[in-house]
Amino acid sequence: MAEPETTDAPRAAERYDPQTIERKWQLVWDAEGTWEVANPGLPEFDETKPKSYVLEMLPYPSGEPHVGHLKTYAVGDAIAHFRRRRGFSVLHPMGYDAFGLPAENNAIQTGEHPREATEKSIASFRETFRRWGISIDWSRELGTHEPSYYRWTQWIFLKLFERDLAHRHAAPVQWCPKDQTVLANEQVIDGRCERCGTLVVQRKLEQWFFRITEYAQQLLDDFELLESWPENVVTMQRNWIGRSEGAEVIFRCDELGLDFPVFTTRPDTLFGATFFVVAPEHPLIEQLAAGTENEQSVRDYVDESARASAEERADEERQKTGVPLGREVVNPVNGERIPMFVADYVLMEYGTGAIMAVPAHDERDYEFARAFELPIRRVIEGTDAEQARDDEGLPYSGDGPMANSDRFDGKHNREAYDEIVAWLESDGRGKPAVNFRLRDWLV
Repeated sequence: MAEPETTDAPRAAERYDPQTIERKWQLVWDAEGTWEVANPGLPEFDETKPKSYVLEMLPYPSGEPHVGHLKTYAVGDAIAHFRRRRGFSVLHPMGYDAFGLPAENNAIQTGEHPREATEKSIASFRETFRRWGISIDWSRELGTHEPSYYRWTQWIFLKLFERDLAHRHAAPVQWCPKDQTVLANEQVIDGRCERCGTLVVQRKLEQWFFRITEYAQQLLDDFELLESWPENVVTMQRNWIGRSEGAEVIFRCDELGLDFPVFTTRPDTLFGATFFVVAPEHPLIEQLAAGTENEQSVRDYVDESARASAEERADEERQKTGVPLGREVVNPVNGERIPMFVADYVLMEYGTGAIMAVPAHDERDYEFARAFELPIRRVIEGTDAEQARDDEGLPYSGDGPMANSDRFDGKHNREAYDEIVAWLESDGRGKPAVNFRLRDWLV
């Protein structure tokens, strides 16, 4: 008796044929408008269904779709399908972020006019997304380069301008000398332009900003209205807005007739300020350096700092660097003239972009003072256990009786805190202040 024929391969009739099967259903979806949803007021609009809006980040139409797009849109598509199965009316549109350097780079690489290169790329995205079977409402497709779209961004800008929520002033930007263009942070790779590899420099140019800081407190208050947000996400957002209470204190450079406001949460340590540091992006940095023996060194340092990310500069383990500015400011509590430096451990994103450096009571200031052999003056005493960092017991960040602080000697620093602020305010040298880490958005 013959052995029955066996095989591990499936019969041809059972083999999945994606080219035929998927294309068939994609055509059905297109014909029926399966994924389209109606606007309110139209007969097809279903008032009874809960609504859901699913939007992935719009892709740059600056080349061909790749596996990264598939990964992103597969997740979004799964969410859209899940919510439809749960009875939601799901709006899942499609758009293309078609302005900016990626579109320009694509046009240069293809040798085509930017509009032609962009339209070809969009056609490729459209065909590929349809072939993937992503459940897009194609009746809601848009591109940011289309006048029908950007007329509304222009309208919004004008409304913001009318309300003084769009303003313009000089600000430092990252600049590619070869391509003659401003670069966003993500377009700088290891300090070089992502397109041509040229070292980036810092340049001061007129820029537009949105005054989002006007809404900092409201944003914080409205977190109480959120429901079902993960606590860690709310905490992250609160930290990004970053509300701090303290004082604004004025240090003056008599030589140039300039006032430098400083925000500090520790006015009780003002008598311990032995030097002054401004961020490389500070708007007065060029004026401070002009005509000094360190003018070129400051410019070189500022350009070098522009190539480092904020995360790198804020790294506690990073070696502290800086350049003397050859200027001095007056400490308002004791009239002492203290030297000014530019250093990249100070960020424009916090406070005023300038700090009073108190090395005896701040870790970063302490490391900088040691590196540049600057005075370190203790103004708050503590217990022996609290002073155990090294032989000097510094830097010390705790509380205790004040020392080397003139009329406040012997007082507990927390008791003297408000007295110092009130004293400065009575003399016009300071005032209570609230600071937000949030900054106006550079367009």
